[in-house]
Amino acid sequence: MNNLTTTATKLNILPSGKTKTKQSKATTKKKSLVISKQTYIKIGISFLVITTLISGVWYFNRAYADKIYPKVMVAGIKVGGLTHEQAKTQVEEKIKILENNGPEITYNDQTVKPTLSEMGITFDTDKILDQAFNYGRGESLKEKLQENYQLAISGFVLEIKPQIDEVKFNEYLSQLSSVVEKEPKNATLSIENGQVNLTPSEKGRGLNKDQLKNDLTALINSGNISGSIVMQTSDLEPAINDEGTTEAKSQAEKYLTAAPITVTFDTSSWSAGSREISSWIKFNEDGDKLATSISPNAFVNWVAEQVEVPATDREVEDGTGNVISEGQDGRGVDTDTLTAQIRDALARSQSSSFAMVTSTIPRGQKTIYPHAQPGRYGSKYIDINLSEQTLYAFEGSTLVNQFLVSTGKSGYATPTGEFSVYGKDRAALMDGPDYYLPGVPYISWFSGDYSIHGTYWHSNFGHPMSHGCVNMATSDAEWIFNWDDVGTPVYIHY
Repeated sequence: MNNLTTTATKLNILPSGKTKTKQSKATTKKKSLVISKQTYIKIGISFLVITTLISGVWYFNRAYADKIYPKVMVAGIKVGGLTHEQAKTQVEEKIKILENNGPEITYNDQTVKPTLSEMGITFDTDKILDQAFNYGRGESLKEKLQENYQLAISGFVLEIKPQIDEVKFNEYLSQLSSVVEKEPKNATLSIENGQVNLTPSEKGRGLNKDQLKNDLTALINSGNISGSIVMQTSDLEPAINDEGTTEAKSQAEKYLTAAPITVTFDTSSWSAGSREISSWIKFNEDGDKLATSISPNAFVNWVAEQVEVPATDREVEDGTGNVISEGQDGRGVDTDTLTAQIRDALARSQSSSFAMVTSTIPRGQKTIYPHAQPGRYGSKYIDINLSEQTLYAFEGSTLVNQFLVSTGKSGYATPTGEFSVYGKDRAALMDGPDYYLPGVPYISWFSGDYSIHGTYWHSNFGHPMSHGCVNMATSDAEWIFNWDDVGTPVYIHY
């Protein structure tokens, strides 16, 4: 009964019939009070830490106003507590030692010790020290706190980062390369006294320049100025090694066993022995091997020259029909057939003899005009007789003037036939593969690049001298230039 009464006194009877437990409310308030205290404690600790860091920052700012913060190092040098200038003096001394000594670079049991300046390597001291001085003085409070915390825990180390003048550095590497690097040599074949000889291939050597740059940078920042770098090289394989010549060598030896190759005509004969055949053989690079080619053309053409006979035209005098010269038929050589026969014999490694295949070249007929033909045209015209090397100027049937000329020499024949003057120039440049003639005077063009013109570079008129044009003495060409017109016929003949 007492228990029930006691319990009832702790309950409030609400109008709705619900009850509210006062004990539960008191318990909830007590728990909320405990959580708030823990939060206050954490806030207090954080505030204390931040206040301590801020106090440290404030202290450093006052104590090291013109000095680098403690526990700052530059490439092994303690610069903390030093002014910018004091630190600069120490860092520059170390850099000077670095620059004067430089690293040792070894390769193939050889050692070189260049200075850093020789390699184009420098240091920006002011930039390095600015970084050292500014550490701990971050732009924002957060940065300052983070940097000061880093200093308090472990300090801060700056590396000396070299600046590399790429042009100068590469120039130095090129000097090393000229000594260190070596181009690979391909295997080659040559023929001497009928024997095919092999010159073996040789490996080359290359330099890893990027690796050398990286090693130098790491060595400088290690502070080990007496360090050594082993320069990394690699073998460079030739494109064609000894095995790549095997087939070409075998083929060349087969060609040589075909000696002698003989060509006959009537009672004459010409032979090519192994020495001659070896001059026909060429070794060509084809990917990773040598290939053999052979060309007997020079031998074939030389033999053909001994057998060929040029045709000579029959010459008949114009008007009378008299035969001035009977001329003769020529003889030609079938060089294509002979070349194919020789190639076949070489491929079969078989000594052979071939009869020269020839053909007849029929002679032609050429009309010879003793002088010129008066009245060929009704008005003025030019008649050029190549046999006489003479130019005639006609007006109808009347000869008004005539001049010795120089027409095309051998290989540069002046064209024959009927033409007409199609253009005129008082002076012009004329040039070609083997001549350069500025200011050629009094030009009458009659066919393409062919013309009648004055000549100042020779006076051998009456003899073929030109590249196809009709050369005249300058005064004679001036007369023709003033006399002829565009459209005047030009008749050229023998």
